[in-house]
Amino acid sequence: MRNALATDEDRALAPDQDRAWPTLVEMCRAQAAADPGRRIFRFLENGVDESDVRTLADLDLRARAIAARLSTLARPGDRALLSFAPGLDFADAFFGCLYAGMIAVPVAPVEGDRNDIRRSRLEAIADSSQPRLLLGTTSALEKIEPVLGEIPATAGLAFVPVDEINPAAAAEWTAPPISPDSIAYLQFSSGSTGLPKGVVLSHANVLHNLALILANGSRENEDDDHLPPPFVSWLPNFHDMGLVSGVIEPIYVGYDVVSMPPMAFVQRPVNWLRAISDLGEANSAGPNFAYELAARRVTGRQRQHLDLSGWTIAMVGAEPVRAETLNRFCEAFEPCGFRRQALFPSYGLAESTVMVSGGPVDHGAVIRKFSAEALGRGQVRPAIQDARARELVGCGQIQSSMTLVLADPATGQPCEPGQVGEIFVCGPSIGGGYWNEPLETERTFRASLPGYPGLSFLRTGDLGFVDGGQLFITGRAKDVIILDGLNHHPHDIELTVARSHPDIREGFCCAFSVDDGHSERLIVFAETTHRYQAERASASAAGNAPAEQVTEAEIVTAVKRAVAAEHSASVHEVRLVALGTLPFTSSAKLQRGECRSRYLAGDFCAS
Repeated sequence: MRNALATDEDRALAPDQDRAWPTLVEMCRAQAAADPGRRIFRFLENGVDESDVRTLADLDLRARAIAARLSTLARPGDRALLSFAPGLDFADAFFGCLYAGMIAVPVAPVEGDRNDIRRSRLEAIADSSQPRLLLGTTSALEKIEPVLGEIPATAGLAFVPVDEINPAAAAEWTAPPISPDSIAYLQFSSGSTGLPKGVVLSHANVLHNLALILANGSRENEDDDHLPPPFVSWLPNFHDMGLVSGVIEPIYVGYDVVSMPPMAFVQRPVNWLRAISDLGEANSAGPNFAYELAARRVTGRQRQHLDLSGWTIAMVGAEPVRAETLNRFCEAFEPCGFRRQALFPSYGLAESTVMVSGGPVDHGAVIRKFSAEALGRGQVRPAIQDARARELVGCGQIQSSMTLVLADPATGQPCEPGQVGEIFVCGPSIGGGYWNEPLETERTFRASLPGYPGLSFLRTGDLGFVDGGQLFITGRAKDVIILDGLNHHPHDIELTVARSHPDIREGFCCAFSVDDGHSERLIVFAETTHRYQAERASASAAGNAPAEQVTEAEIVTAVKRAVAAEHSASVHEVRLVALGTLPFTSSAKLQRGECRSRYLAGDFCAS
């Protein structure tokens, strides 16, 4: 674990020296030349049946053809929006942009509906990136063209239907004038704490992070010629984890990918596990909620047909990793052969391409209990018997090419051992800043710390500590709720709220604080279940309330009692809201800041 200054040699070297390509274009071209017939991408349109495939030669050919077409429409350095439904066309288009020296901007696919909530996000991304091109499939572009024509930032875009480009155009391609420092793509943040911001990622940033992921995911003394097993993914390509693990890293390392649409997983979680089982040996990744969903919704009968003994690495990241979820998943699928040692919690963010910490492989999740009272004071102490404890999951180790420092978020002074601090990171994976956001770039990417002269650090905004060589995350600095001098992390309170009553939807609760002029007040929003809503509607229509019906007052009382017992905190107001009320980002992150703003503006109504 690096909690001190890395040497110049450490920072200069990527973790893997055998894959020393200067750009992602040269990486893809070299791998295609070395193994052209390798079926690197396979797509299961319905989550079960193979509907499309790409060899490395196919990918290289299509990328060159697309690049040749793009070069007639724009110049190197221009931005190109990539709006694709799940499928393999995205990979063609992404590398086509890189082959043309243009900056790819992956976005969530937008439908033709003017009320599509993804439209406002696309509008914000287009306003920021000022793209020249929009790449998609013919059918998708025809649907969204009328809608995008109404958005000033997209009204003049040149539409490029990649499925109409003749592969023979590849012969017209010429290598672009790019270098390791050239920008490869803009990874826009989820927007959970404000408008989405585009992280500027160079070819060198991405290649270093690919090497970092490989180093974190490799076994000790493993043969260099050993290739990882196939990777199963349902993660969206516009998300940083989905893009890197499911599109770019496979080419860097040489493993195959079996992918499916996100909805094929969400609607039938067994599709994800069946794909892993059918391969015999596989790796896969997902956020905490994916493991929770699988544990809850894959039935006993479905489990009887699964063999998960070959699941080598089960990466967990992109959101807080919960010990309870991991334990529930293991209990559900150990009878199917799943090994606890396969669990691979990790920590990362788009500003560092994707990964910061992870591993080691085959050690499983490191789960430890800490004193909740001490953590509330910003101190790290082991939990003692009969005292309130927080059970936290370690998110891996830091490789030597990265420097991680914990510092006081207010003063910037590095923390002493045993203290919680904001996570500051420095290393070659860190992006160049936010596109067209000089002030925010300076604040977030250019932090300096006492004792580290000449280094610029990324302020992650996340709080955590190091214990036994593992990085533990406690929450977001901006989200911390301070009540009576103690720090409370909203996701812990939200979990307590969800468990307090069966008519509250787990995963759809929001906790935040407001200042009433005298002190901070804790506010809780909670979506109620469909059953509760239906019973209320039925009772209202009948003009009475059956004696057995749960009342709103009962739920509110249960919430307040649970939070007081678990966190020694008083809830000032509990507001029950209807299904679909709470705002989430395109990557399913709760927008607590938006909830707080709407509450203060009086825009939230009770259910």
